[in-house]
Amino acid sequence: MQVLLVPSDPWPGDSEIGNAILGGAFSFDSKEMWRGPELSINPHCFTWLRDLKATGSKAGRRLGREMIRDWLDRFGRYDHYSWAADITAERLINWLSQYDYFCQGADDEFRGSLLRGIVRQTRHLSRVARKTKRGAKRVRVAKSLIYVGACLPSAQRQLDRGLTMLEDEVRHCIHPDGGTAERCPSLQHSILRDLIDVRSTLAASLQESSPLIQGAIDRAAPMLRGMRLGDGGLGVFNGGFEEKDWQIDKTLSQSGSTGKPPGRAPHTGFQRITAGRTTIMMDSGSPPPPGYDSRAHAGLLSFEMSVGRNRLIVNCGSSWEESSEWSAVGRTTAAHSTLVIENRNSSRIHGGGFSRRPATIQSDQRSQDGASLIEASHDGYAPAYGVVHVRRIYVSSNGQDVRGQDILKRAAQTRRNPKAQFAIRFHLHPEVTIDSMSIWRKGGQIIEISRLGGGAWQFCLEGGVAIEVKDSFYQGTRNERRRTRQIVLSGEYRGTEPRAVRWAIRRR
Repeated sequence: MQVLLVPSDPWPGDSEIGNAILGGAFSFDSKEMWRGPELSINPHCFTWLRDLKATGSKAGRRLGREMIRDWLDRFGRYDHYSWAADITAERLINWLSQYDYFCQGADDEFRGSLLRGIVRQTRHLSRVARKTKRGAKRVRVAKSLIYVGACLPSAQRQLDRGLTMLEDEVRHCIHPDGGTAERCPSLQHSILRDLIDVRSTLAASLQESSPLIQGAIDRAAPMLRGMRLGDGGLGVFNGGFEEKDWQIDKTLSQSGSTGKPPGRAPHTGFQRITAGRTTIMMDSGSPPPPGYDSRAHAGLLSFEMSVGRNRLIVNCGSSWEESSEWSAVGRTTAAHSTLVIENRNSSRIHGGGFSRRPATIQSDQRSQDGASLIEASHDGYAPAYGVVHVRRIYVSSNGQDVRGQDILKRAAQTRRNPKAQFAIRFHLHPEVTIDSMSIWRKGGQIIEISRLGGGAWQFCLEGGVAIEVKDSFYQGTRNERRRTRQIVLSGEYRGTEPRAVRWAIRRR
């Protein structure tokens, strides 16, 4: 048996990670393999072969070969964890796409052992493929089957099965506006990369192109552009991370799509405003549906704000350790820059997904003379407290005046008079400094904040609610959790008349 095709791999590796692996960062014979606290890498996926390649060393090639041989010896037969569908798929993709790199100079015994291992794992993957969670993981499994079908002789059946599976998932998880059902910017990036790779592999193997996949790429690339803040990274929503701007640039370049980012994504549910040097991104959409919500956050109507290449207002983000306590905390409404009632979540998180969602979510965006206004609402707190949350954010044409209103009003279907404590949180990026805090005689309050490169700003608040600065955390980048601060507005809503809390973020 021989490899007929080695899929192209245009994605650069990270030489820093590669050198860490060369230095003994993990090994398969260790009881505590390196799987997260130091770097968000799963050794069983072999994504790090690309990082070894980035070192440009013969030692990297030899080590990659040695570790593949070691893995085959230890895990070459079924293993509950390392043979999970998404992990197996990732491993097969990396073994095939990096085949020329680590097999250069390899003997026939190694090549034969490797190919037998690929065939054995492919049989397993074919049996469990349809049981894979929908979304990014199922896309990855389908991609793996397509790779095997294109690369190995007499494997056309696998390619056809993978392509059918991928096209079916594209129909379900890529919205008409280009966003993915999981509503996670990082997974938007990941899925777009996978679709680009499949398109390239189909062309290289002289297979018929898929108009469905090409159409998904053409829609998903502009949406990815719309999920970027001023620093080129992604908004931190629904289990995602900032990601590296140069990697996103590479993905968009490979997509071949030049579509402009949408200001409003009606199906995916994100709003974006860019004015002057200011960019605001707001989550105003329905939580991901069942089956796509394993990473979803209860962050409705939260927003992030950047000035130039500097983030000012953020969400707390996700832990790279998916099953950790920090991951659970990051999913709560309080870990987002939005309004919280009685410290409860706007959607109930249960069993890895959501067991309760808001029944009604509405949003709109309007522009006039260069200024923009986002208005959105949800009734996630109506069943328990009889309250609807409405948020309005206005951005001036030069981006130097951002005004907000958070309105609490009685839900139409409730019969009682609402009474609830609320908090409106604004989590600051760790590099934002609080310079001073003052109180006007008429009851208004000002907090002066600044960030090097982002300028000096005033957070202004009308009277009538309490204002505090509290500790917070930020894990918007992989492998790192940082201390930061948050501005918290708090008060009580009672009665039948709406109550509006007005705030502003203005350039000093």
